Amino acid sequence: MQKTNYKPMLVVLYLAAFIAAFNENIINVAMVDIMAEFSISYSAAQWLVTGYMIVTSIIVTVMSFLSRRFTLRRLFYVAGACFLVGEAASFIMPNFPLLLVARLLQAVGSGVFIPLMMGTVLAVAPREKMGTYLSIGSAAITLGPAFAPVVSGVAATFIGWRAIHVVPFTVVALLAVAGAKLLRNIGEPESVKLDAPSLALASVGLTVFVFGLGEITTHLPLALVCIAVSVLVIAAFVRRQFAIPNPMLTMRPMTDPRFSVACILVIVAMMTTFSMSVLLPLYFEGTFGHTALLAGLLILPAIVVNAITAVIGGRIMDKSGPWPLIPVGFLLAAAGQCAIAASSASMSLTVVVVASVAVYAGVGLMMSPSQTAGLRTLPREEHGAGVSIINTFNMVAASIGPSLFIGILSSGAAKASAGGASASVANAAGFSQAVLVAAGIAVLGLVVAVVYSYKERGAAPAAVHASETEIASGATVPSLADVMKRDAYTVPASATVADVAHILVANKTSGVPVVGESGAVLGFISDGDIMRALSKSETQAVDLGYYLAAMAEDEAFGDRVHDLLGRNVMDYATENVVCASADEPIDSVCAKLNGRRIKKMPVVENGRLVGTVSRSDIVRYLMESFVA
Repeated sequence: MQKTNYKPMLVVLYLAAFIAAFNENIINVAMVDIMAEFSISYSAAQWLVTGYMIVTSIIVTVMSFLSRRFTLRRLFYVAGACFLVGEAASFIMPNFPLLLVARLLQAVGSGVFIPLMMGTVLAVAPREKMGTYLSIGSAAITLGPAFAPVVSGVAATFIGWRAIHVVPFTVVALLAVAGAKLLRNIGEPESVKLDAPSLALASVGLTVFVFGLGEITTHLPLALVCIAVSVLVIAAFVRRQFAIPNPMLTMRPMTDPRFSVACILVIVAMMTTFSMSVLLPLYFEGTFGHTALLAGLLILPAIVVNAITAVIGGRIMDKSGPWPLIPVGFLLAAAGQCAIAASSASMSLTVVVVASVAVYAGVGLMMSPSQTAGLRTLPREEHGAGVSIINTFNMVAASIGPSLFIGILSSGAAKASAGGASASVANAAGFSQAVLVAAGIAVLGLVVAVVYSYKERGAAPAAVHASETEIASGATVPSLADVMKRDAYTVPASATVADVAHILVANKTSGVPVVGESGAVLGFISDGDIMRALSKSETQAVDLGYYLAAMAEDEAFGDRVHDLLGRNVMDYATENVVCASADEPIDSVCAKLNGRRIKKMPVVENGRLVGTVSRSDIVRYLMESFVA
């Protein structure tokens, strides 16, 4: 049977997610012009961002239901219609309340496009390349904000802020035409009903929570009451999801600590990127008086770097896992925000621009990998629920961030202005305070990331459901326990390279795991590792014994051998070891061996080494089974 090519469809959905993210940020650089035209404050204008994100969050929460109830094509075209009507209405709305309504209608489309893309990726992407596929989606979502400030800056500066809606309207119209030919439905719709009380609880809880955060710096008692009420409402929502047979948002993945902690990392990452995308234009325009176009150009390098590091981060995540990738991302973001907070009050433009590049680079390294780290802890049948939860947290964080930090900026600017500071200096002071709070949140995220990622080193993904491991004959693919070698050769962490060489040569094996006293895998050393240490060139011999014998007469080489053989094994062993789980299907193990281009891999159970498996072990087992 011919394999279905989903790549053209994914291109359409990637572009839809791109334009949704683009549209989320087109308003940022035009905010100052909108405030001037309608004579409104920062706090009022930010609802064009916060309100947009709240509606998007609600739609994302409902997407778990919508994706089961309706086909992919229907969801795509309903979302496109809402998007196009909202963009067209924004051209003509005569006052701020009507403009906000049009903006919220656009948000309905964005709320569908992004999770529709992510859900489709997870449905059709190869499991071993999930990080790469998700990172492309993450890059698409990130590149939207990268171009939005420049495009909307050009339109706002030379034509007027209403012209910023031309590009998203045009692109979505073209995607609708392309989608008619390229989009195809995945799966069959189910006859499920939307739980109205759940929708009401989610909408009220989220809106009141975001409103409370926005008031925390100006009306603290009101803010605390709103936050307390919202927490109770959200708790009631979560409890109802566990109680009803067809929940609006399946919360079961949150009972897995590995997944729930990854969600915390996703929230901090999203708060960071969306907050900076709103605060930086306000700083550049309000403090320095730059045009919307120049403000967009100043942000562009940072977000382009973010898109690049997102793809790099996805590839590293596929190959090496979350450690130390995610902590490095949080460290970059926290350090960049601290630098911005320290220099922005003194109006040091160069430092702010350079530090913003570091912040966005860090977000690229932590955003998609955090999502992948969480999703790979779940069985594939729970990926849909996991995606819905992560998308919901993404949108909630994108709502919370701007509301909280713009409130801090407004409060700080008002206090500085009351103290006699000029408008530009007051704006810089408020911006500095807002970024300082954001840096504090990023530091907390860094602590969580270090602990979480370190524990996740070498952890195997959740087992694939049996229905996904059926081969052409109809039989289930055997588990690794049937194939692996349980009497594996190992060395302790205290061993020398001479001990390792003796085992490799005497037993004609290519590599051995390094284990601790508890049986945990601490590293893996192969003949290639030893030969790389011995050879000055990149050329490697095929057999370690032959290699040593052939070079024994070289005195300089003999000195290197003598020095090397006395060294500790951990000086040359690979520490970030790719491991397999004892109950893992063969196809998943094959994907690891092939994708990482390794010959042998330790097998662990409950964190302890129980055996090893090699390419030849699997090939031999499959051939014997075939002959039998």
